[in-house]
Amino acid sequence: MSRLRAIALDVDGTLLDSSHDISPAVKKSIHDIWQQGVQVILASGRHVGSLSQLLMELGVEGYVVAFSGGAVARVDSNKRVEIILQQRLELAHAEKMAHEALANGLSVAWSTMDHWYTPDAMGLYRQEARILRQEPVVVPGLRGLNVAPHKLQIMSHNAEGIVCLRAMRDAIASRCSAVFSHDYMLEIMPKGTNKAAALTKIGQLHGITLSEMMAIGDAENDIEMLRHAGLGVAMGHAPDTVKAVADWITLTNGEDGVAFALEQDWLLQRFFGVPD
Repeated sequence: MSRLRAIALDVDGTLLDSSHDISPAVKKSIHDIWQQGVQVILASGRHVGSLSQLLMELGVEGYVVAFSGGAVARVDSNKRVEIILQQRLELAHAEKMAHEALANGLSVAWSTMDHWYTPDAMGLYRQEARILRQEPVVVPGLRGLNVAPHKLQIMSHNAEGIVCLRAMRDAIASRCSAVFSHDYMLEIMPKGTNKAAALTKIGQLHGITLSEMMAIGDAENDIEMLRHAGLGVAMGHAPDTVKAVADWITLTNGEDGVAFALEQDWLLQRFFGVPD
């Protein structure tokens, strides 16, 4: 059994509680393990800037996997961000998907490295702005954007819209990676993009394999990294499809599930004990 040398954490629903904050217990548990030499990686559908701020809040240096694997960056203690990897959707195809989704009454966010663009700033867009702590750039109809996105985010809070999201995922599966980060939110990235592939890239920089990483998450876009990590941990509130690929299940994010996991003697033995 491989010694664990890195931990990859999903953000919303995992690192953050239901108020989208890092609890003191979770912050301490991550900072403590980082101080003992464990590589810390945040892996999320969020953009690089948002994840960099969260690393600073944790008080650690490390890596961020943004756009569910579409970009990788290193963040140091001076808040310097070094982009290591970035992938974009094909511009024409992104425009087609975005405009079709809007025509079907769905909400669409167009995400690039520094900004996210929306057709207005109401409803789901306002909700996302509060969560991300960043206002969108409003572009009516998402027309005239000449920068290819790293990710499209298609959203709906009504049952009919969610049916449309699932149909859209199936329709584009041959050309794009499309996964749900929440029940109401479909993330669309370049084909082959996922968190596990991005973690592999980070590991190559340090001679660390996926079998030497712990991953913890709660949503469909976490499945690949939970499946391939040396130790995959699902949050207690994760859907059954996510729990099914995990090696262990911790408490919910409202119960400091990350901290609870990192308090387990058997798990700490995987990081710091003598391997079998």
